[in-house]
Amino acid sequence: MVELSLEARGLVYSWTGGGRALDGLDLVVRRGRRLAVLGPNGAGKSTLLLHLNGTLRPEAGEVLVDGVVLGHGRAALAGWRRRVGLVMQDPDDQLFAATVAEDVSFGPLNLGLSEAEAATRVDEALAALGIADLAERATHQLSFGQKKRVAIAGAVAMRPEVLLLDEPLAGLDHRGGVLLQGVLGALAAAGTTLVLTTHDVDLAYAFADEVALFSNGRTLRQGPAAEVLADRVAMAQAGLETPLLLELGVRDRAEALARFGRR
Repeated sequence: MVELSLEARGLVYSWTGGGRALDGLDLVVRRGRRLAVLGPNGAGKSTLLLHLNGTLRPEAGEVLVDGVVLGHGRAALAGWRRRVGLVMQDPDDQLFAATVAEDVSFGPLNLGLSEAEAATRVDEALAALGIADLAERATHQLSFGQKKRVAIAGAVAMRPEVLLLDEPLAGLDHRGGVLLQGVLGALAAAGTTLVLTTHDVDLAYAFADEVALFSNGRTLRQGPAAEVLADRVAMAQAGLETPLLLELGVRDRAEALARFGRR
């Protein structure tokens, strides 16, 4: 049996002066898997991630890390965020230091590591993201795609067990998207559990092991990517269409079965 890294049970959350963002949401994150949280804008995807790393506290429900409900006190949150990293959609929301190396070192130094230990983690994270040559570059001089990688490197330097990524390919061109998918695939292969939000059904089909369909603050269905994405009823409820490659595969299979049946 695959162990659960994270679990959300009955999460309820409303924005001040606005509607309900999460409405009794349930979700499981299995260790070592790649989970795509899929749904239209406003479905509650980003709000969920902010609960999964403890940034937001639910009105009702709970988040479990390795089967344990963690508190929102300072010490508990620090331990929580060591294990569950978050990369926001806009890297400018996370980058604040003068240089890339300084920015990526912020998290490890806050863990109480020595400068030498933090420097080692920075070197490893930058190498993993393929941006070691940018270590001394000023963060304001980076392209959008480079900023995305630096933001991810900052999370990776914390060595989290689970990495949450909010729309990681948003704003990237095709080449940048392909490169970043390769980086994320390498992180997954090294044992990092990945949870990414997206409304890109083709990305979910190509990259994820599992998919969770969201609509109106609830999980409509969660399971193996190909099975969920082929569920036309659930996809329609989420306002999404079946991925093109999966649709073509289903048609090819149906045509092959029809030809076989006629023999």
